[in-house]
Amino acid sequence: MGLLDFLNIILNLPPLAAILVISIAVSVVTTVIYKYTTNQKLMKGIKDEVKSMQAEIRSTKEPGRAAQLQKEMMKKSMQQMNSSWKSMIVTIIPLFLLFGWMQAHLAYSPLMPGEEFTATAYFVPGTEGNITIAATEGTEGLNILTEPVQEIKDGKAIWRLKGENEGAYRLSYSFGDELYAQNVIVTDKFGYESPILAKSKGIKKDSRVERVVIGLKPLQPFGEVALLGWKPGWLATYIIFSIIASMLLRKWLKIY
Repeated sequence: MGLLDFLNIILNLPPLAAILVISIAVSVVTTVIYKYTTNQKLMKGIKDEVKSMQAEIRSTKEPGRAAQLQKEMMKKSMQQMNSSWKSMIVTIIPLFLLFGWMQAHLAYSPLMPGEEFTATAYFVPGTEGNITIAATEGTEGLNILTEPVQEIKDGKAIWRLKGENEGAYRLSYSFGDELYAQNVIVTDKFGYESPILAKSKGIKKDSRVERVVIGLKPLQPFGEVALLGWKPGWLATYIIFSIIASMLLRKWLKIY
């Protein structure tokens, strides 16, 4: 089984479970890489020395000695960081690729059948005129609830739409002699197309259309559960799980 096959299987899980599994898997891989790309004996020695210095700082009554110990601790911390560079280099690029994949698949909640959503076109300030939306594929299941032709006001035009049935739909936007297309998925499972059509993703660089955004809701893996009034998104959830998993793994494997 390849990595992409594993990730596609993960997408069949509820979002919170998917992020948890990915966090644990990545923590296991990065922890093992860290263990075998660092000198654990050296790292343990540095950690023990820093602990000893911290204890002496708390007990000493000499400001000069405390300042000296602080400088030595800084040097030890730099030595520890330098010893970790190899593992960081090995893991940083795959992690960036993984974050890109998660942004594409776990950042937003899917559009459910019967759920209303918006499509908003943004323009260069001062742009006037009309822009037209149309459904070019999947027309039987997609309703445009507002007038297809919208006047540009305050630099934007907004439509309300609804996908009555599950399916993949294709929207087109006509502005002057420009024509742009955008895909939308309606599903009761998990999945979505990128909600942003931008100049880096299909719109001409010299167009007065800056971007078109489908109004997907940001994913909240914990649902309505708030942590001290805060509802973390996919990245914060991943970081929380990763920190916990890494701490437990390092303690279990005695990694310094």
